[in-house]
Parts: sequence; C-alpha cells; structure tokens
Amino acid sequence: MTDNIPKQEEKAYSRRINRDTLSDVNKGIRNFIVLGKRYRDPAYNARKLAEDIHTNTRYLSAAIRMYYGCNFSELVNKLRVDEAKEMLANPLCTMTIEDISISAGFANRQSFYSAFEKYTGVKPKEYRKNVASKDDDAFELLNFDM
Repeated sequence: MTDNIPKQEEKAYSRRINRDTLSDVNKGIRNFIVLGKRYRDPAYNARKLAEDIHTNTRYLSAAIRMYYGCNFSELVNKLRVDEAKEMLANPLCTMTIEDISISAGFANRQSFYSAFEKYTGVKPKEYRKNVASKDDDAFELLNFDM
C-alpha cells in the first residue's frame, strides 16, 4: 500500500521514481528524522540520512519534496523550530533561549533566530512572552483568586 502523495509540481526525475520506493523512503524519513529526532544533531545531513535508510540523496530529495513540500534543510529547520516552540511554551522549562536552540539542533544562535523568525514571524523571546501572556489570560478568564 502506498501513501497518498500530495499533488505538487514534480521534477522530471521525481515522476520516474516508483511510488512504492518513495513511500519506503518517506517511512525512513519519518523513522530517522521525525520520530528518531536526528534533526537535533547539527551535523546530521541528507547524505547521512540517505545512508541510514539505504537510498540515495536523489530519491531522498524527491520524497521530501513530494511529502513535505520542501527540501531537506527546510524540513529539518521546521522540525527544530517546532521543538523550540514546545520548549518556549512550556512554563516549566527554565532553559535559556540559547540552550533551547542548541537542544533543538541549531548549530549557532544566528541560524536559530533566522529560522525561528522565518517560520513563526516573531523572535523566540517574543514567542515565549506571547505564550506566557496567553497563559495568564487563561487564568484571568477562569477567575482564579490567587
């Protein structure tokens, strides 16, 4: 059984790749990158992932483009930003923003801030502040007397 592949512009070589092959490659991507959280390793790259799932970078790129609508770097950065957002939104997380960026897999502060703002529209500090203020509003709406 093959996964449903979104209808997107496909490059000529992508159309020639067997759909079952792309489905298998996607399963490897999910297992290693998404579930295995290999994106946390700043040195992990497309070539290493292709080796891990026993394919080549051409098939890997085609599968990422078809299933996720982006390239390897964008996929990894989106996952890193999502993880950073979870940590920033967690009121129990006492890590600094720089520690969060390292934990999420960014190699340096500049790449973290750039990716975070690209995918969220705000800086990490603003995101943390906005989430905290929404939590405060929720308590006010519930009318807790503290």
